Amino acid sequence: MKLLFIALILMPCYVISQTDTLVVEVIYGSKPKAKTERHWFGGKLGGHIGLKIGKDSIMHFVPGGRVAATNINSDTGNYLISTKKSFYRTFYCDTTKTCRIFIPITPDQKQKLLRDIEPFLKEGPYPYAFFGMRCAAACYHLLSLADVTKDLSRSRMTWKFIYPRKLRKFLFKEAKANQWKISTTPGSTKRKWDHD
Repeated sequence: MKLLFIALILMPCYVISQTDTLVVEVIYGSKPKAKTERHWFGGKLGGHIGLKIGKDSIMHFVPGGRVAATNINSDTGNYLISTKKSFYRTFYCDTTKTCRIFIPITPDQKQKLLRDIEPFLKEGPYPYAFFGMRCAAACYHLLSLADVTKDLSRSRMTWKFIYPRKLRKFLFKEAKANQWKISTTPGSTKRKWDHD
């Protein structure tokens, strides 16, 4: 009886230690309201998305050279790992509108993801194109490698998550269904921010 009691007390600690968390890091798109503000690539439909895979490591997909309308004329994109500070300075704006979606995963899922992304850091797996893989579709791809989302073909990822708002809305729906935590920040009043 004593052993059963000890096991029941320790079991929650064991379950807690068997989880990890991926965080989808989102910078909302925006356009300037003040003349002193910069124009951003993509305007309100732009922004940037990455996946936090370590304590201060955010993996995100960026152009590797020429960005054309299609894959045929675009250069291969690069997956980078940036610090949180560097990632949130992508657009050189001091106060960005952001959201963070916290996704609990198992250690096995985390190890699978880290193993599968290793080649991506050596060489990008696809071109970065306006009508191709960009940050939102690429982040979805990373989530699918961790078995958080379904595997989709590259063309399906491209069209389903062609810009950040599409992935945000999908993840908000998943967060509601799975009780994932979401945190947000409002951003500078000098800019007009994308909406959800």
